[in-house]
Amino acid sequence: MKYTLQKIFLAVFCGAFILGGLVYSLRVLSGDGRLDDLMISVPFMVIGLLVLVTQWRQISRFQTMNYQWYCKTYPKHAQSGRLSCFACGGNRVQVRALMNRTFHREHFCPQCGKTLYFSPEQG
Repeated sequence: MKYTLQKIFLAVFCGAFILGGLVYSLRVLSGDGRLDDLMISVPFMVIGLLVLVTQWRQISRFQTMNYQWYCKTYPKHAQSGRLSCFACGGNRVQVRALMNRTFHREHFCPQCGKTLYFSPEQG
């Protein structure tokens, strides 16, 4: 539910930038505005689209790459409650908090540096 609300907010927020830039660009191209105003409207569309795509991918990764996914995808590396790295077989897993207000933690192998899965911060 939390991820669905994040995706809806992201689509609405970025959609406003994309739609605003598109409407303004069409107005300029139809002859109602100045041609140099495209220098304002096109970056609005591009920035909105870039933020939408990158943040959508990040939210989708957090949503799908969780502990249950890791256990299902790599059953040989998740036996009897103990995890090991799918890449190098290391049996130590470390956790670090991700920055930039993601409120997620990355579980990774300290031996090879591969990300194993993500989990939301509690609290």
